[in-house]
Amino acid sequence: MQQITVSDYPSAAFTGDPVPLPEEPVAQVRLPSGDTVWLVSGYDEVRIALAHPLLSRDVGKHGPRAGTGGAMGTSRWDVRTLQNDGAAHGELRRLAARPFTPRRVEGLRRRVQELTDGCLDAMEESGPPADLLGALAQPLPIAVIMELFAVPERDREDFVRWSDRIVTLFGITEQEVDDAHAAMRAYLDGLIAERRARPGDDLLSGWLTAQEGGDRLSDEEVNLLAQSVLIAGFETTVSAIGAGMWRLFQHPEQLAAVRADRGLLRGTVEEILRHQPMGLFFSMMVARGELELGGVTIRAGEAVMPLPHAANRDPARFADPHRFDIRRANTGHLGLGHGPHSCLGAALARIELEVAIGTLNRRFPGLRPVDTDLTALAWRGDRLVAGLAELRVTW
Repeated sequence: MQQITVSDYPSAAFTGDPVPLPEEPVAQVRLPSGDTVWLVSGYDEVRIALAHPLLSRDVGKHGPRAGTGGAMGTSRWDVRTLQNDGAAHGELRRLAARPFTPRRVEGLRRRVQELTDGCLDAMEESGPPADLLGALAQPLPIAVIMELFAVPERDREDFVRWSDRIVTLFGITEQEVDDAHAAMRAYLDGLIAERRARPGDDLLSGWLTAQEGGDRLSDEEVNLLAQSVLIAGFETTVSAIGAGMWRLFQHPEQLAAVRADRGLLRGTVEEILRHQPMGLFFSMMVARGELELGGVTIRAGEAVMPLPHAANRDPARFADPHRFDIRRANTGHLGLGHGPHSCLGAALARIELEVAIGTLNRRFPGLRPVDTDLTALAWRGDRLVAGLAELRVTW
C-alpha cells in the first residue's frame, strides 16, 4: 500500500519565483481550498499528465479547485468545450483552429507592432517614471485580443473586469465568479447574433463559418470557446511581458546583449516562457480511471494538478535549470502547454512578446527600474495567472 504524506501547497506566497515543492515528482498536497490533489512537478510526469487520455480537464462546476474562485470546469454535456476530452475536444479544436492559420497569425505582426508603437508613444509623451504594466504589458494584449474579436473599444473595460473576476482564486465568492461568467456570456450572445447577420473578418465570424465535413460550431459552442480564448488570450501575455522585463532587469548583462543583438530576441522570449512561472497553480484535472504516474497509483475520481513551470525547472531535463540564460537551447519547454490542450494562440503570444520586448528595448535603450530591490515588488498571487502589481521604470 502507498505511504502518502499530504503537505500544504503552496508553502509561501508567490513573489515571482517557484516556491518549495515536494521532492517526489508526483505527490499529494492540500490546496488552500482544502481540496487534496496530486501535484505533478517532474518534467516527464507533467508531459505525460498533460496528454494522458485518462486525465480530464472537465472537472465539473463543483469539482476541485485551488481557492474559492478561479476558472472552473463545465457541467454541460450537450455542447462541446475546450475542457472536453477525446473526440469531442478534437472536433472542437480543429474547428477553433481554422481562423488561426499561420499566415493570418503572422500577418498580425504588423498590427501588433502598430499597437506597441502607440503604447510606447503615449509612455514617452507622459515622460518618466512610468508603470510598465499600465503603459504596455496590460493595454497591448488586451487591444490585440479585443481587435481579433472586433469588440468595440467602449466595451473593453467590461471584458477586463469580467476576466479579472473569473481568474481570481481567493477573496472572491462563487456567486461573483458566476455573475462574471453570465455577464460575459450574455454580451457574447449579442455579438454572435450580430456576426451571424453580418459576418466580418474577426474570430467570431471565422468560427461561425468554420466547418469540417458537415460539422459546424453551434452558437453556444462559439460563445464558450470565445470566453476561453478571450481570457487566455491576454491574461498570460500580460503577465509574461511584465515578468519578462522584471527578469531581464535582474540580469543586466543579458538585457544589454538583447539590446545589442536583435537576433537574441527569439531565444529571450523562449527563456522567459521556460524560466518564469506564471503563478503557483495550473488547470485542475480529474482521473477518469486508474493510472500510474511517477511511480504512484492515481485512482478514478482523484484530482491532479500538473505544474508546467516546475517541469521547466527539472534538472533531469534542463541543465542548470534555475539559471536564466537567453542563449539556452529551449527545445521542449512546457511554458505554453503540451498535448491536445496546448495553447491555441501560442504563435500569437510569441509574436506579442517578441514585438513588445524588442520594441521597448530598441526605443528605450536606457530603460531601467525605479525600485532598486526588484525582489520586494508586489505580485497578484491571488490569480490563476499571477503577475506583478506594478513595475515602475525610468529612462
